Amino acid sequence: MRGAFVAILLLGFATSFSPPPAPPNARLAVSSLSAKSAARVSFVPACLSASLSFLLSTCPPPALAVDVEGKGASAVENAKITTGGASTLQSGRTIAITRGVNLDRSDFSNQDLKGVAFQQSIVRDANFKNSNLFGASFFDATIDGSDFENCDLSQVNLEMAQLNRANLKNAVVKDAYVSGSTLFEGVSSIENSDWSDTFLRADQKKYLCGHPTAKGVNPKTGAETRESLMCLD
Repeated sequence: MRGAFVAILLLGFATSFSPPPAPPNARLAVSSLSAKSAARVSFVPACLSASLSFLLSTCPPPALAVDVEGKGASAVENAKITTGGASTLQSGRTIAITRGVNLDRSDFSNQDLKGVAFQQSIVRDANFKNSNLFGASFFDATIDGSDFENCDLSQVNLEMAQLNRANLKNAVVKDAYVSGSTLFEGVSSIENSDWSDTFLRADQKKYLCGHPTAKGVNPKTGAETRESLMCLD
């Protein structure tokens, strides 16, 4: 008797807490809610896409050297030297940089590369023949075997550079910056080169003066190679 009473109480309790029946328009409400949710969800990527398009249209392009005069490091084509690099603004002028880039056997002949920096790059057996490298930087660069014949290397930075097998025939190397660690040993030719106002370490000066090609007159400046090196004849 007591067990039947408890069963009746439990049945009544369960009935009183059963969820109310769904209204006739419940499915319609749920369908409407789903449609609104889907619209909101689709609106989010649409907003993101529009924002991205706006940012892309208003943001400036990646930094490139400014083509002010269409020459040297200011030329856009020199902003990233073939295989990489970047550009930077120093002392009011834009210069291209190829820091740490491998440029072996690249062809830079007959180009205006004024102010371009090849610092700390590997530039072996590259062709710079007839190019303007005024104020360029080869700081800590390896330029073994590269051809600088007929190049203007005035005010070039050769600090810590290695020039083994490099060809400097007819090159103008006036007022170049060299340090105690700049190595000219093994240079292939300095014939007709001009070294005016370039201060060389004593042993490097002795080496260049003793080089079999240390002779001739520079075709551009008219300076005698041995005189420009201040060789003691």
